Parts: sequence; C-alpha cells; structure tokens
Amino acid sequence: MRWTAALLCVLAACGPEPTQTLDDAVRAYDAGRYAESLRVAKDVQARTQDLASRQQAAYLIGCASMELSRPGEARDAFALAARSQDPVVSGRALAKQGALAVEDGRWSEAASAFSAAASKLNGPDGDKARALAREAAAKVAEPKPGPARPAPAPPAPRPAEPDADDDPTPIPAPVSLPQGAPDAPWTVAAGVFSSETAARQRATNIAGEARRAGLPKPRVLAVPAQDRKVWVVEVGTFADKAKAEAARKKITAGDTAVVRSRAK
Repeated sequence: MRWTAALLCVLAACGPEPTQTLDDAVRAYDAGRYAESLRVAKDVQARTQDLASRQQAAYLIGCASMELSRPGEARDAFALAARSQDPVVSGRALAKQGALAVEDGRWSEAASAFSAAASKLNGPDGDKARALAREAAAKVAEPKPGPARPAPAPPAPRPAEPDADDDPTPIPAPVSLPQGAPDAPWTVAAGVFSSETAARQRATNIAGEARRAGLPKPRVLAVPAQDRKVWVVEVGTFADKAKAEAARKKITAGDTAVVRSRAK
C-alpha cells in the first residue's frame, strides 16, 4: 500500500523540528529518487535527539527502503515510527507494516496491523485500512486445502538460518526503555523485544555491522519493564555518553538509543 507525496508532505510538517533537510528527503521520494531520500532521512535521524523527529524520519526511511526492496530495514524503521505519539505517523507506519506482512503472506499479522492503523487514521485513510483489515482477516479464515491423496512424508528439514534482512519487529505497543543505575556505564540499546528469540535474532543480525564498526558483540539482557519482562539488546559500554552516541550512529537499526546499561 503506497501513500501519495501529499501525505508524505503532511508528515514532514507535523514534527517539533521541521527542517529543510527533511523536506529534501520528501521531495526526493516524490521524485522517485529513493536512494537519495533514504540517505537524507537517515542523516536527519542520526543528527536529531528529538524522538518525534527521529520517528518521522523513520517513516521516510521505511518508505524508501520498501521501494529499494530492503524489507528488513523497512520493518525496523516502521516499528520505530509506529510508536510515535502522532496518530498520523503511527497509523501510516502500522499500515505499511500490514503491507509488508501481506507481501510475505502473513495474513494474521497483516489483519492486526491494518486494524491498529484504522484505529488511528481518519477519513479515507482510516476507511482504506479497515477494508484491508477485513480482506486480511478473510484470508486467515479461508479453509486450508488438504492434499487430494496421502503423500509420502518428506525428509526432516534442516533448521532454517536466520535471514539477515528479516529483522525481528520490536514490541509494537509503546514501552518505556528500561534504564540502568545512574552510575552505570552508557550503552547503545539496539531494540526492546517481547521475546528472547526475537532479541537474539536482532543481536545476530547486527553482529557483523557492530564488528565492522569496531564495536563488541551485541548482548541480550532480560529486564523487567512496566508489568512484564522484556529483552534488551545492548552494544558496548562507554564511560562517556558522547562516545556512546557516536557508536549508536554506526548501527543502522531504526530503534537504537543511548541509555545506562543494565548489564551486571
């Protein structure tokens, strides 16, 4: 599902730090220069400390990544944008997550994402999201055709290797990132996940990137957050926050943040 350039221009104007650079990313996307749009939006995201602006940039990163056939990067970016407090940014990011799920045939996930998008969007956008949610739900309800006759059992498949582009999606609902002790060293948090499996997959997917940047191997920590346990992926420990921020810019996952480490 593709939003028009007009809708993207609304996105560029709605944040607390509207800049010409973000406008340039929108114009590049509108002109079909998706690689340029991706580069400019990533630069905006890396330079700003404002979460709302980073989430707006993440939406553009996701859109450009979809056009460049980078589904893993798009999923990461839309996961960050979907947690925006702005219902337009959040709703459109959720709708894009639904579109990605449809491309992979994950109809249940698509129905959930489109339904969440419809609850945030108004007018034609909300109506379209509701219609897509109904279509995806109908696909889930379709009976699965059985074989015409018994087939011989296939050999046991080998365990599938995780696809580096198929990054896990962080927790879709807003969750406060767990903070460490005030005197703990700084670290780069590379995602908060509702399952240990998803967290470990993220750690595996960014391990090569961390190694090339001269950073240590990512680690997975189980920590309490609100009324549940979550798993945080951390990369490195730094005595200086500025050095941690410099390291964060070397990790391309869209939901990174510099926080106090929870490692013991």
